[in-house]
Amino acid sequence: MLIELTGRPDIKAIADAIGWQTYFATMSDGQVQGDEIHASLEVGVLSKIPITSVIEFDPKPEGHTHQVLTNAKSDGDGSIPVTEMPLKGIDMMGLAATDRGTLRVDLANGLTVFPVHLKSNSNDACFAADDAIKGLKKLGLPPVPALQSILDNGSDVKTKADKDNAFKRERVIAATKTVADQAVADGRTVLIAGDWNTSFEPGKFGQSFDDCQLAAFSCAKAPFPTSACTGDGFDDTFAVMTVPLVGSPKWAMLTTDLGRTYDDTDFADKAIDHMSVPASQAASFVAPKVAPDTFGSDHFPIFTVWTAP
Repeated sequence: MLIELTGRPDIKAIADAIGWQTYFATMSDGQVQGDEIHASLEVGVLSKIPITSVIEFDPKPEGHTHQVLTNAKSDGDGSIPVTEMPLKGIDMMGLAATDRGTLRVDLANGLTVFPVHLKSNSNDACFAADDAIKGLKKLGLPPVPALQSILDNGSDVKTKADKDNAFKRERVIAATKTVADQAVADGRTVLIAGDWNTSFEPGKFGQSFDDCQLAAFSCAKAPFPTSACTGDGFDDTFAVMTVPLVGSPKWAMLTTDLGRTYDDTDFADKAIDHMSVPASQAASFVAPKVAPDTFGSDHFPIFTVWTAP
């Protein structure tokens, strides 16, 4: 399950580098790389096991044709069904909807996978303050105390962005869980995995949509100051799956106790890349592990083993 692909050449290059004699691959959007290759980072699946069908759940369906790729038919195999559907449940977010979709990929061995890439914690208020301070330094001008205060103490604008980012993650994973629950009802073993851009940091993750009143806190990346959010946390992404706050059945987070999966050591020593499966199926998956090298990415791969019935 691959995240941040920029186009079909990416997934073909990875398949060629692995050197599998047989492979099947698919990715969201299916675009061919253009000049703005980072404008829309896609998700994909590369498998030794035959892909039997694909649904792209897209917030903004483009109507593109993106057939399953194989090393026998590198331009796409039209015999494998690929369907594009809207990702329902995020159109009324009250916020700018993410254009990141996900895939339902059914494999011939009964496993269904959903690769996801949820909204990051990028905060424009912090970026703007930091850039302004650096610009003043280049010009030889004195620093502005108000800008430094934003970096050190946060601001109302930053706090709103932090809550909005969490809200986007919650809504997208809720929409994904809804369609994944249907795959479970279809009798499939189901795995949702990818870059969730949130972690099990104390004080941050919550158990209900009744969030704490989030106080302003520093732009520093980690750790999250628990005093900024007393009571239930403000990010309920995991609780959508585990309580569950949306639909049924309950899902288990296989990565609850996993260590850091992001290369930047300024972040907390907690995973932001996660795997989730229905609680009733969790026993058939071994505890995930983190690979020791980033292989050119800024994330470490994580892996599990599924024992089929």
